[in-house]
Amino acid sequence: PGYIHAMNSAVDADLPQAQTIELQQVVGDDSQHVKSTTSEVFTVDEAIEACGYGWFQFKVCMFSGFIWVVDAMEIMVLSILAPLARCDYGLKPWEESLLTSVVFVGMILGFLVWGMVMDRHGRKKVLFVICVLVAVSALISAFAPNYAFLVVFRSIVGFGTAGAFQGVTYFVEFLPVKRRGYVLMLSSFFWTFGTMVEVLLALLLVGHYQLDWHWLLGFTAVPLFIDLLAFPFVPESPYYCISAGDVEKARKILERMAQSNGKVLPVGRLVSVSEKQRITNEGTAMQQHAGGSAETEMSSLVALETVHMDRYDKAELAPEELAESLDSRGQFKDLFSSRETATVTCLLWIVWIGAVVTYYGIVIFTTEILNIIKEQAANGSSDTLPCVDAAPAPSEQNCTKLDTSDYVHLLWTASAEFPAVALTVVVIEKFGRRKTAAVEFLLAAGFFFLMFICPLRELV
Repeated sequence: PGYIHAMNSAVDADLPQAQTIELQQVVGDDSQHVKSTTSEVFTVDEAIEACGYGWFQFKVCMFSGFIWVVDAMEIMVLSILAPLARCDYGLKPWEESLLTSVVFVGMILGFLVWGMVMDRHGRKKVLFVICVLVAVSALISAFAPNYAFLVVFRSIVGFGTAGAFQGVTYFVEFLPVKRRGYVLMLSSFFWTFGTMVEVLLALLLVGHYQLDWHWLLGFTAVPLFIDLLAFPFVPESPYYCISAGDVEKARKILERMAQSNGKVLPVGRLVSVSEKQRITNEGTAMQQHAGGSAETEMSSLVALETVHMDRYDKAELAPEELAESLDSRGQFKDLFSSRETATVTCLLWIVWIGAVVTYYGIVIFTTEILNIIKEQAANGSSDTLPCVDAAPAPSEQNCTKLDTSDYVHLLWTASAEFPAVALTVVVIEKFGRRKTAAVEFLLAAGFFFLMFICPLRELV
């Protein structure tokens, strides 16, 4: 009653932008029903669902997919760089491993930082900073005069590369919910394409023209600079805009999406999910006070609509609410805000640790296997993979480099992801994400186990 009285007072003060609210009274035999209709509101989720998947999402997909391509190239080059640097610098085994490990240490630090930074400062702006950081540090590492210099700048590349994964987050925020699983799996082709491009570069520069790894790192950095040219043509995430209180900018982005896709946005005003819930709750609360007169009810609803229209048509929050909104985003503790959230977070961490260790492990380990086989063949042994206990340590005196045939084998390994991704795209919507991932993890574990049989080079 006190809240309604305040609303009535606000109406008496002639607040601006009040809109007429129609009340329809329907009188039955035993009861009276009051129906109120306010101007409609919609959220970013509802707008994206209405726009569907079209030309706008395709352009964003190409942008974020190119980031995935260059990210995959920077990861794949690790497996090629370490053996080459070992031969040029005469590195010990632990020094060769360190050259790869520092990249992943940088990625760990980057994963802890970039997500929170993006939540506070926006997806597009931070992605641009990340791409500049990775491009410059990758190019500088191509001119590394010594081992220490190379280690430092490759670690910086790793720190920035972790942020490049946020390009996926950026892309997802433009996708309708029903299409996310399917489209994200299709976008995995970009990663596979990036690994193949890197192997082809190594095949051409190192294998064919016999250039050293400096050239390989330099050419690997070029696509990063090309990607920077696309930033002026892509929008900020509407989710970030709405969370930052810039409703007008979010609406313009959604209108651009609707126009590009040939769709129409929902009728009404754009509000955040929390604000829509608050409007719904307040409307419900007012309807519960329908025992008052029709004039009182109308005045209350008009005042409620006035407040919301005044705040959100101007696309701004109150200063204290905006400050609270900015401070509350990107909090690590949000991952453990409830028991259910904490459980899901821990389970996803376990899944991701297993997936990352497996994938990056095989990427790095493939060239090591080929090197072991080559050194064993150079010593007069058979062309089979030795068992772990019998594997020879890398020789610093008789260092062997990968040749053209080795890079062809790497190319076959990288291209094997294409049919796997295609199969996943077909079955993921039918069997679901969890079942598909579980079966594929089981298959990967089985094929890893088969490698302990010491197979021939071609079977590796």
